[in-house]
Amino acid sequence: MNAKGPLRDRWMHALACLFSGLSTCGAAGAVELLVPAYFYPAGAGLTFWNQLAASASKAPVLAILNPNSGPGNEVDTAYTSVVTSLRNAGGQVIGYVHTSYGARPLADVTLDILRYRDLYPVDGFFIDEMGNDGSAASLNYYAAVHDYIKSLNPAWRVIGNPGTATREVYLSRPTADAVVVFEDSYRSYRRFTPQSWNATYPAARLGHLVHGTADLNAARTALNLAIQRNAGLFYATSDKLVPNPWDTLPGYWSGFVTEVCLRNGGSAAACQ
Repeated sequence: MNAKGPLRDRWMHALACLFSGLSTCGAAGAVELLVPAYFYPAGAGLTFWNQLAASASKAPVLAILNPNSGPGNEVDTAYTSVVTSLRNAGGQVIGYVHTSYGARPLADVTLDILRYRDLYPVDGFFIDEMGNDGSAASLNYYAAVHDYIKSLNPAWRVIGNPGTATREVYLSRPTADAVVVFEDSYRSYRRFTPQSWNATYPAARLGHLVHGTADLNAARTALNLAIQRNAGLFYATSDKLVPNPWDTLPGYWSGFVTEVCLRNGGSAAACQ
């Protein structure tokens, strides 16, 4: 039953793209900012979280919460405060859960999910280090994670992150609502060619994360490429791979949000 819905949606979307004459199926879809918010909410980190909340009225913001490579063992009220503020502003927050490419025991993964549920108000989960080999063991593992999350709350979102090319079956089974199929540098992103099946799905089911994007002009180029490549979940930052490409917001964040707002159809006045 689960496989039929996504498969039907895939082909209906593909037919709509064919008859519309669009060269890319995601061109008309809204871009959602998928932000790895791996910064503690104090000092500069608090400023970053406040910027996320301030931006949520202009563009969809989906922040990845990661207190301690997962939820940690007890609530941190500093995180509770910024998560609540962002959600009240219209953004969403998903909890980071790592899986060691399917090697982490499922019991540990589900425990992290339950801890997030009990500690913080979240809208779903970011399943990191996702396997992509398409083996039965891998598919069964990630389907179990997906189904467990949906059994707790069907409205929770499940974003899988292989961070590279993956098999279509991870979406069609499904094992996630969306998958991140690129996580690398801007230099690599300019040469990146998505697999052909990426174009047959709604853009909201595919994500790209790009670091080392030096300035707003480069971020604008990356955004245009993301739209052309049918990625509805997207983020670009000037942060570098070493030591951590996701521990700040870029200095051009406000301008980048304006660009996304405009590309999503917002007026010039509303996007400023």
